[in-house]
Amino acid sequence: MISTRKTILFSIITAAAIGILIIVANNWRNKTFVNKITIKGNLTISESEILTAAGLAADSLINLDELNLAFIRDRIAKHPEIKRVFVSKEPPSELIIEVSEKKPIAVLVKNTELNLIDDDREVFSIRNFEKVFDLPVINGLDESRKDYKSDLDIAVNFIKSAYAKGKYIQNQISEINMSDSTRLTVFSNDRPTVFYFPKISRESESAEIYSAKLGVFKKFIDDEIIKKNLNCEYVDLRFSNQIIAKLN
Repeated sequence: MISTRKTILFSIITAAAIGILIIVANNWRNKTFVNKITIKGNLTISESEILTAAGLAADSLINLDELNLAFIRDRIAKHPEIKRVFVSKEPPSELIIEVSEKKPIAVLVKNTELNLIDDDREVFSIRNFEKVFDLPVINGLDESRKDYKSDLDIAVNFIKSAYAKGKYIQNQISEINMSDSTRLTVFSNDRPTVFYFPKISRESESAEIYSAKLGVFKKFIDDEIIKKNLNCEYVDLRFSNQIIAKLN
């Protein structure tokens, strides 16, 4: 009798265990796991760095149905060089992460520290020093001054105008110093020369004025400094229809 009871009990336990295993196996089979993570839009930030920011690994076993896309997006968005990020699921088993990197237009000297700034005035730290090559430097700003924001806007608008004029003019600008309240001081790269530009605080006017002044800037460098080998202490471009140059 005891042996029969043990046999029945063992059979019940075995049947229950098999039933549990079948349920677990079915649940496992019904789950969809990520087998591919695709990262798009990254130019200078590596895929591994983005995955680290997201808290993921390329070979992670992740249930696609349980993924919190907002959580992943928010973690990646904290990366100092990422401007925007979109995270989505692509059936049957792909996770897509699409980023837009911040594109620095200048190195900003801020409180004696070097930072990067983009055309939306977003300031962020330098993580990849390859990005600072060939970028103009904005210097001479003081956050304690009331005109700090205005001067920063002027410098950014000037650089955007330079970029719009093409690679040649962009490469000619080494540094923009904003310390003088009456003028914008630009140091050229080719045969280093100091140029003075007006400070245009009204953004609606600055693009047109700076575009015209930068055309004169390029012509003076080409015709006078390079062709005629002119050596100037400074060239003042602040005034209409005239250039004031002090020769060394």
